[in-house]
Amino acid sequence: MLDILRELNKEQIEAVKQINGPVLVLAGAGSGKTKALTHRIAYLVKQKKVAPSNILAITFTNKAAEEIKDRVLKITGKRNSKDFNISTFHSFCARLLRREAGKLGYSLSFSILDADDQLTAIKQAMEQLNIDPKRTVPEAVRAHISSAKNELVGAKEYSSKSSGTFQRTVARIYPIYQAILQNSQAMDFDDLIMNAVILFESHPDVLNKYQNQFQYLLIDEYQDTNTAQYRLAKLLASSHNNIFVVGDDWQSIYSWRGANYQNILNFHRDYPKAKIVKLERNYRSTQNILDGAHAIISHNQNRSDKKLWTKQDEGEPIIIYQALNEKNEGEFIWQEIGRIQADTKATRNDFVILYRTNAQSRSLEESLLRAGIPYRVVGGVRFYERKEIKDMLAYLKLINNPDDNIALARIINTPRRGIGKKGFLDLEKAARDQQISIYSYLKNIEKPTPQMAGFVQTMERIFKKSRTVVLSKLLNFILAATGYKLMLKSEGVEGETRLENIFELKSVMEKYDHLPPQEALTIFLEEVSLIADIDDYNPEDEAITLMTIHSAKGLEFDYVFVAGMEENIFPHSRTLFDQEELEEERRLCYVAITRARKRVYLIYAQERLLYGSLQNNPPSRFISDLPEHLTKTIKRQAAHGYTKSNPYSDTEIKAGDKIKHKKFGDGIVISKTGDVLTVAFTKEGIKNLASGIAEIKLRT
Repeated sequence: MLDILRELNKEQIEAVKQINGPVLVLAGAGSGKTKALTHRIAYLVKQKKVAPSNILAITFTNKAAEEIKDRVLKITGKRNSKDFNISTFHSFCARLLRREAGKLGYSLSFSILDADDQLTAIKQAMEQLNIDPKRTVPEAVRAHISSAKNELVGAKEYSSKSSGTFQRTVARIYPIYQAILQNSQAMDFDDLIMNAVILFESHPDVLNKYQNQFQYLLIDEYQDTNTAQYRLAKLLASSHNNIFVVGDDWQSIYSWRGANYQNILNFHRDYPKAKIVKLERNYRSTQNILDGAHAIISHNQNRSDKKLWTKQDEGEPIIIYQALNEKNEGEFIWQEIGRIQADTKATRNDFVILYRTNAQSRSLEESLLRAGIPYRVVGGVRFYERKEIKDMLAYLKLINNPDDNIALARIINTPRRGIGKKGFLDLEKAARDQQISIYSYLKNIEKPTPQMAGFVQTMERIFKKSRTVVLSKLLNFILAATGYKLMLKSEGVEGETRLENIFELKSVMEKYDHLPPQEALTIFLEEVSLIADIDDYNPEDEAITLMTIHSAKGLEFDYVFVAGMEENIFPHSRTLFDQEELEEERRLCYVAITRARKRVYLIYAQERLLYGSLQNNPPSRFISDLPEHLTKTIKRQAAHGYTKSNPYSDTEIKAGDKIKHKKFGDGIVISKTGDVLTVAFTKEGIKNLASGIAEIKLRT
């Protein structure tokens, strides 16, 4: 027993030793919640002689489940992780239903559908109902059905609650979709939990069997449970009430996935005799970081009451920096990283740049590329690799070169136009037989299908427009003419985020609006392709980490830079008039700050080109929440004194300068118009380059 408890603090020991009855562990950021959970499992097995098979521990990700297993095996000295029931909600329910699904009319060898299979089934249902997939996007239907199942709302109940045209359409699709799954002896991912709840509620004998087996239930990240997960846990614990939950309502940031932080706040209502233990000692951050995070979260009305503390020093103040614009924001970050590395032994892996939305990564990535600093994007893909960005670039490439069969293949059925894989392969073969491009074949085909004729008509309108409008306005026209914008609008929050990314691409394109349309398109596509060419470092190498704040939950770094600390960005504009959503934004800010061990930087810009428009937003209200004694403001001029790791600033380049380009080699600048350089290269001839993107070094 002494060995198991030796590494724990007083509060952790209190939580571990409370064996019988409900226990709520309110664990602040960096307070050792996983240690409390794993040591409780070990304590039950080693000290209380509970069989591992009588313990069920549930978390949210496979990675977390594996980490808990590894720690438990190390503490207990056990060798086989199969002795322990430690898994995600979905894995547990899948195993359960493999034994019991017959009682619900399913084969025990039922299939589990992945996302693509779900879409196929939804499209089949829509086809049966003669619902046009161009008007009702299958991905959006899938998202709504998923949300309904997470709330334990079946097809019949959904129909009675639906309102508005789209929901009423989903209400027609939902029962047909479920019938297709049932006939295929298949369940989707959300069915796993929903059907487990239905099984327990409709078959008390089955519930009693599993209640007797799992005498001790432990749930990690309880603040992230949705209605279905909450109900499942309550059913399993209802006979013995030996439920031990760990979580932090201050870090509940997934309401858009159905998570309900009220589950953790209301735990004492569900279990009036619950033992509540607060883990308030932080092992990660300095006291100034903790006090700053607390000053922000304390403005929330719906929260638990706790105050994190640490035995570490007060540490450095939280740095506030006002950038001139998004470009200066990126420059400040890499310059500051260079300065810290020069003064300390910090490696690139010690730094993270956090942002509220994926679209913000574009300017940060370009800044690091210009500086020659390796980076990795975690929890997402790099800006120019995102599907919606690749789709837009494919349209632009086809406009620039109608013979580009690869670009055409990507967008001929995006958005869906009824030109399927077989139809395209037939087109490709016919064009190949005639030794012409696919688009040329399409334009001259004698009897095209209505779908093919429609595609050509749309593209011809875009070709015509491309000759008369500036580059950024061409993107707006493509979004409208192709139906791509309408498609994203129908996909809810996910579609809105993807649309924001496209508007950020528009921000890049505006740099070329002073050039003739065709020249602007050619230069833009060339420079974007060069970014992809140099974006090839090994992710195993040392690199700065870039990620959204949502992706950073559970991670920690020595140095944290939070970019875009402005109203309408963070907090996000869609949250400003909803108190519940605004409080979630504040929890998100709390998560961002508490990722840091040593130092936090909060950066806002005087103006920012984002989503295709120039924004002048005031500093985030979260900055004003911070007491002055916890912060230090760095003036913009101070950045000029930092050591640069990049040998040039594009504002310094002028006609007559000798440069070296990553791909084209040595050259001389002939002229500079705005951000576009005209360069005569020794081997490649004259090229037009975007100085803000191209990787260029001045030669002496």
